[in-house]
Amino acid sequence: MRLRRLFGRGIFATGWINAGGSILLAAGVFFASKIYDPLNHGPAVLHLRTPLDDAIPLVPLFVIPYDSLEPVIYFSLIVFLIFRTRIFQSAALSVIVAMLVSYLVYFLAQSEVIRPVVSGADLFSGMIRDVYAGDNPYNDFPSLHTSLSTIMAIHWWRADRRLGVIGIVWAALIVSSTLFVKQHYVADVVSGLLLAWGASWLSRKVLRPESLNEQAT
Repeated sequence: MRLRRLFGRGIFATGWINAGGSILLAAGVFFASKIYDPLNHGPAVLHLRTPLDDAIPLVPLFVIPYDSLEPVIYFSLIVFLIFRTRIFQSAALSVIVAMLVSYLVYFLAQSEVIRPVVSGADLFSGMIRDVYAGDNPYNDFPSLHTSLSTIMAIHWWRADRRLGVIGIVWAALIVSSTLFVKQHYVADVVSGLLLAWGASWLSRKVLRPESLNEQAT
């Protein structure tokens, strides 16, 4: 009985059509993620640095939540798929929309962040240098770190209020980290938050809203 209750709203218990739709959305997330790298180059059109950005210090410790984005996304989507398929569908569709909108902006009006020279010999400074080496300073506005982590937090909140609080706290750390590791400007973060809310709102309109309001008990 407990197992039925636990898995009763997951992919293994909601029918083949629902499962097939979920698999297609999972494939959509995967293929959409592959568009990022080909767009990650100049020349930049937007330069959104402000005095507020200059006042924000580099805090190497924040590279930990910054690097956690992909594991958080994968973990969240897998849990949603197994236990709350409707939540998974909404989250996956929101991610795809956020990615495609961001890619369109990157293609039409590329942005660039001027990153500092990180000379510290500590572990976290080395991790930031690794981030810089693996990601060109483009594809900044809107911030995908911000939009995707916020989408996950929104859907954790929809799935379970208690777990949603944890999701919100961690998303807040990821969003903050984009500024403290100097990967994004404030304008990137604000636009990423707006994009997350817009994409999540759209997903509820496209999918059946009443299915997404179920609360885990």
